[in-house]
Amino acid sequence: MKTALITGGSAGLGKITSEALAGLGYRVVIAARDQVKGERVVQEILNKHPEAEVEFVQVDMADYSSVADFAEVIASRFERIDRLILNAGLFTSSVRKNDAGHEYMFAATHMGHFLLTHKLMPLLKRSDDARLIVTSSVAHWVGNILAFKKTITNPPRGDRFLFKQFLLYGRSKLANILFVNGLEKYLKDRNVKVFSFHPGGVKTEFYRQFPDLFVKLFFPFLISERKGADTQIFLATDNSDRSGGYWCRRKPGIRSRSSRSDALTDELWEFSKESFGISTFGES
Repeated sequence: MKTALITGGSAGLGKITSEALAGLGYRVVIAARDQVKGERVVQEILNKHPEAEVEFVQVDMADYSSVADFAEVIASRFERIDRLILNAGLFTSSVRKNDAGHEYMFAATHMGHFLLTHKLMPLLKRSDDARLIVTSSVAHWVGNILAFKKTITNPPRGDRFLFKQFLLYGRSKLANILFVNGLEKYLKDRNVKVFSFHPGGVKTEFYRQFPDLFVKLFFPFLISERKGADTQIFLATDNSDRSGGYWCRRKPGIRSRSSRSDALTDELWEFSKESFGISTFGES
């Protein structure tokens, strides 16, 4: 039985993917911050698939100590991970930092996942069909408008129209793609396939934080969470040997120039490794 670990698996795309993989016979570990919601989702999945092996383990992706503790729990209980789906992400209507002094959306969406992947890489390498899938967004196109590195620890003040906040969100989603770029280099000639993808404009709570006029104009045109999760499920279950790239609607998507930058990729990886004191990624 293959094991899939899904961050942000208690709601939205992650919940849909958790249910789909459990129904296909995967052992599913749902990782999220809200334990009550997570355990409720586990029960919902078991009601539909009584024979499924699914469980919830609590983690706060913006709290690096929580991520490290979570990784230790997973490493102590599982011999390998076959699917690591880094789906957790968020949009905050106010600009704030986590305890490490990093802008909060960047911390939860990239840094926590960087640390988790570093800790769990040995388990991925033990699989004969390992895949790592990162949920990005078309918002990555605006991810380099603000000073990319400077605003991690010194973010600008937010504004009432949420423009600066959206740029910071775009930066976190650009980081998702740059993270996969670096993984493609790091994992070259290794048996771990890596992908990033854009789910499309999905009807989630993300958009409900924007001004009412924006919601009224655009919300009716957004797609369902089930349609948004389709590419994520496809990348997790497709039997082809393809690997790498940025995907949308089961096809290679159009990426921004910044997301193809070797310089930005190296800058992100250097910052991330230095922040955690990592000398060799994937080796504790």
